[in-house]
Parts: sequence; C-alpha cells; structure tokens
Amino acid sequence: MAKKVSKHSRAARRNEIDEPEAKSLASLPRAEKTDLTSAIIRATTKKNEDLLNNKMLKKDVKSGQVQKKNVAKSNLESNLNKIRMERAIMQSDILQDKILKSKQRSKQVQLTRKQNWDAINQAANEVIRSRSGTPADNGETPEQDEQPAEDAMEEEDKFYSDDEEESTSEYKPQRNAFDLLNDEVEA
Repeated sequence: MAKKVSKHSRAARRNEIDEPEAKSLASLPRAEKTDLTSAIIRATTKKNEDLLNNKMLKKDVKSGQVQKKNVAKSNLESNLNKIRMERAIMQSDILQDKILKSKQRSKQVQLTRKQNWDAINQAANEVIRSRSGTPADNGETPEQDEQPAEDAMEEEDKFYSDDEEESTSEYKPQRNAFDLLNDEVEA
C-alpha cells in the first residue's frame, strides 16, 4: 500500500495533490441565505446592552457599600498625602538647617583665618617698629587710614634704608611668623 500524502508535504504546498474534500465542496450548491453577519451583530449588541444594564443595576444596589469604601480609600489617600507633605517639609527644614550651619562654619573659618592673619600682621608691624625705632602700641589697635599717603611712602623708604644698613651689620635671625598661629586653627 502506498503511503498517504500528507497535507503539509511539498506537493501539498504546491497544490499538486487533488483533495477529494475540496472537489466535493466545490460541487455543492450555495446556501440561499448567506447574510448572517447583520443578525449576529444585532444579537451581540443586544447581549452587550443587557449585560451593561445588569451591571449598572447591581452597582446602584451596592452603591452604599461602594461609597463607604471609596470614602475610606479617599481618606486614607489624603492622610498619606498629608504625611508625605509633612515629611517633605521636615526634609526641607533639615536641608535648610544644614545650609545655615554650613554658612556659619564658613564664616567662622574665615573669621579665624582673618584673626590669625591679623596676629601675623601685628607681629610683623612690631618687628618693623622695633627696627625703625618707634615705640609699640602696647596692645592698642592702630589707627588706620589717618596718615596721608606721603607719610606712608616715607616710612617705606626708611624701612628699606634701614634694611640696607642692617645687612651690613650682623644678621639677626627672625622668628617664624607662623609660630604665632593657634594650634586649633583648621587649614
């Protein structure tokens, strides 16, 4: 017996095989009423409308329960939103505090650096005064910007002329200006 040819074979894909089913269906007469689509569409739309009406009626009957759940759910959401807003405000307050503290730290660092430079400048001025022969202020703050510019120029000339005279004399080692700095200063 010969093996039956499969419908998925190469010959079947090329339509080389005559199928008896296709021939028998081709010889049958067509049905008279073939326009069934409009009837099917009308039936499905009617069914969908009925289902929707039933669903709406059930929702109206259970509306009290559903509303309570919705109210509780909306209250929960509003409470969560309030909590989130409070957390956000607290977080922003923390951030503002950090920024404020950072600015205060930077001002403090600048102030200590300025004070240290003031101490160094004061020590340098004392050295200059001791070389030029003027008496020290004994801790009093020097008056600034009261001398005219010409007097300042004369003092500088005297300072440089004194340096030239001292360079010929015996050299005295200067003390380190950074020794005046406090040990607590951050760099």
